[in-house]
Amino acid sequence: FHNQSRFTMTMRPLLSLLVTVVLLFQPVASLQTVSANSISATFTLYDNGSSHIGIEMEISFDQFHSYVASSNVDDITPSEAFAIEMSSHIEVSKYMAPKPVIATRAYREDGELITDFDQLLPNDSTSQNRRVYLVAEGLEFVWPFVEYGYNQTVSDKVVPPTPGTGRVFLESLSETPRVFRVYNMATEEEANAIIETALSKTGDGALKRSTVGSAKGTDGGIDAKEDRGRTSENSWDYDSPAAKKMIARSFQLTNIEEDDGKRDGLQVVRYIPGQGYNIHPDYFTTQDDSDFDFHPYSGGSNRFATVFMYLNEPEEGGNTVFPHTSDIGSLDDVPQHALDMFSPSSWERSITEDCYTKLGVPPKLGTAALFYSITPDGQIDASSHHAACPLIKGTKWGANIWIWNKQRYGDLRTGEPRTIQMKNQCDEDVYISWERKDNGVIKPGGVLQMNSYEHHRFKASFGSHRGEKIAEFTVQSEPVEGQDWIIKPPRQHGLHASTSSTNDNNDVTNSGVEVEVINEKDYKVCISWEGNEFVTLGAQMKTVLNTFENHVFAAAWPACGFKPFMEYRVRDSKKTDLEN
Repeated sequence: FHNQSRFTMTMRPLLSLLVTVVLLFQPVASLQTVSANSISATFTLYDNGSSHIGIEMEISFDQFHSYVASSNVDDITPSEAFAIEMSSHIEVSKYMAPKPVIATRAYREDGELITDFDQLLPNDSTSQNRRVYLVAEGLEFVWPFVEYGYNQTVSDKVVPPTPGTGRVFLESLSETPRVFRVYNMATEEEANAIIETALSKTGDGALKRSTVGSAKGTDGGIDAKEDRGRTSENSWDYDSPAAKKMIARSFQLTNIEEDDGKRDGLQVVRYIPGQGYNIHPDYFTTQDDSDFDFHPYSGGSNRFATVFMYLNEPEEGGNTVFPHTSDIGSLDDVPQHALDMFSPSSWERSITEDCYTKLGVPPKLGTAALFYSITPDGQIDASSHHAACPLIKGTKWGANIWIWNKQRYGDLRTGEPRTIQMKNQCDEDVYISWERKDNGVIKPGGVLQMNSYEHHRFKASFGSHRGEKIAEFTVQSEPVEGQDWIIKPPRQHGLHASTSSTNDNNDVTNSGVEVEVINEKDYKVCISWEGNEFVTLGAQMKTVLNTFENHVFAAAWPACGFKPFMEYRVRDSKKTDLEN
């Protein structure tokens, strides 16, 4: 078929469901004809982290390398050009982003970033076609679930094999929340070294009662305090040789470039019988700090993934349990001697029941639990709440690291003074912000010079300084003077995108409208516009929004960033009740 690409829409089987295959043919103007002598690759294309719907693609070596030329962008890489081109064949997800969403990275099923055509060829060991996952600009790769119990070997180029244990691989346990059991994450020697380092620490660094805390203190850091719901002991290990290996391996596993500003440190924890950690999330919300953007989909930063490594095998108990998953057992499975350790009304007894009836990851030396606090489309995942099951017998040692998608909250580092020149190459005004604060507007073709500091991160947006991010810049240590930030127009689909195209969903007029919003819920609701928090309404409260026709507002609970339970497009009517 000349000047056509072939693809097959497939629904991945769920357990024993029948696979339905529908063969479709769709002309694509930018794809070149595949000659009989050209090498071609067939692979299945998916959205980031998707498990069920894929499109079968076939492209040639020449086509792969033609995408750079057809993009009309000077500094584009083959990797980015391939991802942008593939975005025209499947819907790419990014919460609250205008359609179509453009992907700028594509990953293989084993975690490799696609940079070369040869990576699309079938797996050498199994001869199976590759699976390719598209990641929207500004988001991070999330390992796909596929199906319960599915094992995925991680590429040696992503996580080098652990000496003495073999290649790292993941076992899929849950799609929502996204949970994996990771094998061969650490050797027994590495685990013992981390334990010995923790036991050898004295003074402020020694093992002590674990704390909780997320609120910002008076010094700008995160307040921590003891809590009845967390009874373990912990210490921190930032620089021992074994800790450095675990930190590096965790960044590799999540496909995020290692950066001290994107982690909280390696926390080492010890549990003795009766100790555990009540249900809690790892992510932050605007309830922790309303001045910080915790939403990755809008350019913010949050704990993206948690890697919890098990350093030994206790005799009984100590699972990492996810109470918001479906039941996998009954209360009859709970040992009576475990229940008898705790009073009937205690959180420990309640969690112990969950530990035998809900999904959990058991502690086994050298393995790890990997779970995500952020969904593939950039939202906070409220279902990722988890708990440390109270230990029944023995001693449990673990080490965990929280990986952030960007510079972490509580570590807004300010280094030495630096100067930046910001140049707007877009054809409309660009709004500059730093940590959600207005830092000026640059006219088309204009330049803004700003005095700043190392590590500060700026965002560029259209429409307002709280609008959707189109670019960002982190101030570097070098050069000291005149760091340049060239703000370019957002990526398009190459030849598939028209320069005069419009988005039917963004047909905003200049007609001003007042909208009265009444919250008839018995809890507070967060109202957002274009992914940014607009106002929080308390129970039975109301407010008036000054806005425009066709603006779309979303209502979410318990905070913006969670999946909205209602959306409202401003029309001729002046009133909507949040009661359904």
